[in-house]
Amino acid sequence: MRFVQLGQSDARLIELTVRADERGSFTRTWCAKTFAAEGIDFQPVQGNSSVTRVRGTVRGMHFQRAPKADAKIVRCTAGLIHDVIVDLRPASPTRGEVYAWELGPATGRMLYIPAGFAHGFQTLTDDVTVEYLMGIDYAEELSDGFRHDDPMINIKWPEPVTVLSAKDAAWPLLAERRLW
Repeated sequence: MRFVQLGQSDARLIELTVRADERGSFTRTWCAKTFAAEGIDFQPVQGNSSVTRVRGTVRGMHFQRAPKADAKIVRCTAGLIHDVIVDLRPASPTRGEVYAWELGPATGRMLYIPAGFAHGFQTLTDDVTVEYLMGIDYAEELSDGFRHDDPMINIKWPEPVTVLSAKDAAWPLLAERRLW
C-alpha cells in the first residue's frame, strides 16, 4: 500500500499493490500495522456494502455527528465511482475543502476518510458495489448529511444526476444549519 495525503488534510488516498499472475490477482486491503506506521489510528468495527444499479446515481453527502463521528475506508469493488469527501471539522485548516477521486477495481485505490468528513459518490457505471470499513458503530440518531448540490461546497459531479434518494434530496443546505 502507498498512502497519498490529500492536500493538507489527514485524509489519504491509498494506492493498493496488486499482485497478478495467471490465476488472477491478490491485494491486501487492510493491515493495522501498515496504517499505524502511516500515523492513522483506525480499527474497523463494522463492514458495510452498497449496491447501486444505475449510472449517474448520487449517494451522499453523509456523515455521522459527534460524539460518534465516523472514520471509514471506502473501496469500490465493482463498477466505477466518482468519490467525494468534504472536511466539515470546525477547527480544521482544510474545512470546506473538497477531495474527489475515481475508485474502482481497475484503479487499485481506496480512500481513508477521517472522522468529521462528509462522504458521497456518483456512479460512473451501472451495477456498482462499494465496500466500507467503519471505525465506529452506526448510530442512526447521529446520521446526518447535506445536499449534493449545496452551493457553499459546489461539488463538481462529472455526470448529470439520474437517481437521488428522497432522503438525500431533503438534506438542508449548509447555510441553513449550524454546521457552517
